[in-house]
Amino acid sequence: MKNVQTKILLLFLITLVVSCSTQKGLIKREKTEFGTLKYYVQTELKNDNYSDTELNDLNDEKRVVIKVADSVFYSLYSNGINKRTKKNKNSVYRLYYGEIPKELDAQIAYQKLSELDSLVLSKSDKILNSLKWNDFKRWNGAKAFEKEIIYYHGFPKNGKFEPY
Repeated sequence: MKNVQTKILLLFLITLVVSCSTQKGLIKREKTEFGTLKYYVQTELKNDNYSDTELNDLNDEKRVVIKVADSVFYSLYSNGINKRTKKNKNSVYRLYYGEIPKELDAQIAYQKLSELDSLVLSKSDKILNSLKWNDFKRWNGAKAFEKEIIYYHGFPKNGKFEPY
């Protein structure tokens, strides 16, 4: 009997250590008409593939990830905000602050902010204020997302849909 208790305790301790080492913490959960919004804080990004993107500076080690009904991800960095959708897995939408060009060809690359975008981004400002992360980019003044293709031949077969 003592051996079984030791194994259970050891399993619990291993689970605790693994869960504490993920550097991702849920800070807020909220139900809306678009689905459940989950706000996460991720730290120590240097060891993953997000640290060397042009959006994320090499000195940044943290971000806020907002997950909407397991189908849309928003990532907030100190120098920008981006979005990925399950519907368009091969695209990243970067928040755009300028005027949308009038040419028809250029307009294809932009997506105006939707009601969901406005809701999520306005709540993200409150989250950033509560974390006292004043150096992070805010969405005020943005009018659209600029589309960028990241996989030219489709989403990888075994690729996991996650924030970018």
